Order: sequence, then C-alpha cells, then structure tokens
Amino acid sequence: MDFSGLIVLPLAALITAFWIVGAAVLSKNGPGFRAPFLLSYGFGAIFMEPWKLAAWQELGMFAIMLVMLALWVAAGCVVGGIPAALIVSLATKLRQRFRY
Repeated sequence: MDFSGLIVLPLAALITAFWIVGAAVLSKNGPGFRAPFLLSYGFGAIFMEPWKLAAWQELGMFAIMLVMLALWVAAGCVVGGIPAALIVSLATKLRQRFRY
C-alpha cells in the first residue's frame, strides 16, 4: 500500500485552507481550487518517488497510483476548503456589520 495518499490528504487540506484565506486577504478575486490542487498533486507525485522506477510494470502501477492520488488530493482540498471558506465568509460578514 502506498502511504503518500495519507500524507497528501492533510497536506492538501492545509495548502487549500491557507490559499483560500490568503486569496481572500490579498486579492479581490475569489479564490479557486485549481492552484492548491495542482500544488498538492505535485507534492504527492514527488512523495511517490517516480525517479526510482525500474520496470515497465512499475510505470503502470505508478500511473494507477497517480489516478488514485487525484482522489486523495481532491478530498484534502474539500476538507481544507470548507472550513476556510466558512471562516472567510464569517469574517467578511463581521467586517461589513461593524464597518458602520
């Protein structure tokens, strides 16, 4: 079993949460999930150490694991994105309410 998915899930959650909060503070555009997903996916691919592939059979397993990694990273982005979006929404409402 490959444990890179278990490492990438909390990593993707943290990256997404920081990305959403940072984008809400620093830019006027809404934050997206594309950049944190790709960043987390890249880290996950590095954790699988593709430079150690020695046979075509390992390359096929690596391709299957990349597909499975996308599911772990997407779950991590959702897990980190929902609380961060709620915090940003709450902070925006409080800022608008106490502005006047």
